[in-house]
Amino acid sequence: MAEEEKIGHTTLTTTEKVVKTVFLVLTWVMIGLFTEITGPTQKDLIIKTNSDYELVSRAISGRSAGYFIGAVIGGPLVDKLGHYCDLMIAVCLDGGAIATVIVPYCGNVSLLWFLLALGGTFEGVINIAGQKIILNIWQEKATGPMHVLHFGFGMGSFIVPQILNPFLAVLSPSPDNITETVNTTSVSFVSSTIASNATETYLKESRIETGYLIIGIIVASLSVVFYIYQFFFRQIAGETKILNGNDTLIRKIVKVVDPATCSKGDRWFGVQVFVLLFMYFFNQVGGDRLYGKFIRSYAIDKHKFSGDNGSLLNTEFWISFAVGRFLGLFTGRYIPIRVLILIEVVGAFITVVLLEIFARESDLALWILTAPMGFFVAPLFPSGIAWGDFHVEFTGFAITFVLMGGALGGMSYLWVIGYLYEYYGYDMFLHQLVAYAIIMTFLTIMMTIVGKRHGGRFENKMSEDFVNELAVKEN
Repeated sequence: MAEEEKIGHTTLTTTEKVVKTVFLVLTWVMIGLFTEITGPTQKDLIIKTNSDYELVSRAISGRSAGYFIGAVIGGPLVDKLGHYCDLMIAVCLDGGAIATVIVPYCGNVSLLWFLLALGGTFEGVINIAGQKIILNIWQEKATGPMHVLHFGFGMGSFIVPQILNPFLAVLSPSPDNITETVNTTSVSFVSSTIASNATETYLKESRIETGYLIIGIIVASLSVVFYIYQFFFRQIAGETKILNGNDTLIRKIVKVVDPATCSKGDRWFGVQVFVLLFMYFFNQVGGDRLYGKFIRSYAIDKHKFSGDNGSLLNTEFWISFAVGRFLGLFTGRYIPIRVLILIEVVGAFITVVLLEIFARESDLALWILTAPMGFFVAPLFPSGIAWGDFHVEFTGFAITFVLMGGALGGMSYLWVIGYLYEYYGYDMFLHQLVAYAIIMTFLTIMMTIVGKRHGGRFENKMSEDFVNELAVKEN
């Protein structure tokens, strides 16, 4: 069988690495802005499409469907055209911005689903290209930078409710919520809208078109930086394996998708890692979307929060989310990834149990527990990537595979909660969170067992280097 040739990647100075990482973090801020925009505007989208929670939840799940498509496209693109990652990010930021601006003009759920799927596709490509750049430039030190990268998503997610809040519809006080304080000085009209099965009166009509336009402009502005990176700066790509020309196309494809390619020939270990990671990201992303999209609606519907307080609770979650990811820069540096991921999952599990016990009836419990929920859930995504890269080589296709699991999970969780929330009551939100926490805990324990038995690829590399060094000294 023909030998493979490895081409090393171009190295960057520490300053160049840090600057590039900062711009990638800003890219994740943009992802948070244009993908989490549907959370605070969920009720407004129901108004715009004259539908209900079930239908709009299905439409919002279009982001996950698009994310799946973007992951499928992005993996081969990054593996084949690694030197064009900056261009991919720039084009996808522009595409996501355009799709975002059009969303509030949708009059039906199907078109809304398509536009959100389109935005999700761009997000998927950005995710793979950006994470591959981080893994390439930081190598075995990528755990901390990976957490900081995803910290940007939390930043964008907690900023977006503040940008949108002035443009959201304001529901008039109901008899059940007569003690709510409403600022009526800015009200100039009253409108009635059919939402779900009841007629609801609004003190302020939805003007989310303006909010979506602002977000679109902000997102598109960052693309300029990556066009400059692509055409005026040297490019960096990871090790590329060039197969001998005697290999057939089918053989090349098999080598790309073969788990043994990423696990130094140990196919069974590769299969275990990728199956576990697929299920891990299926549930992790699903839980993220579940809480981020529905916490505002749950607070308003079940606890009778005002729209402003609901947005504030949503912001509390995303601030805690951002803090949790930022601290990953330090925890990832000093705590082994196998231990870190267990701490995060156990913290999320305990928080969900407390939410189920106390937050169904207590407004205060919901306020208090939303913070640790965001804090512990936030780092699970970058920790999953870091855990995977610690044990196997994360190629573009490898990232694609695990992100496909996340995309399917996000779509499935939203379809399920949309149906349960509409027909079985608001508390199904908390019940589904409990199921999420149990599954995540089980999968993380399994990952820890499998990883511990085999060892990390950087640990093995250091052991091999040590043995080789001893052999040289003996000779």
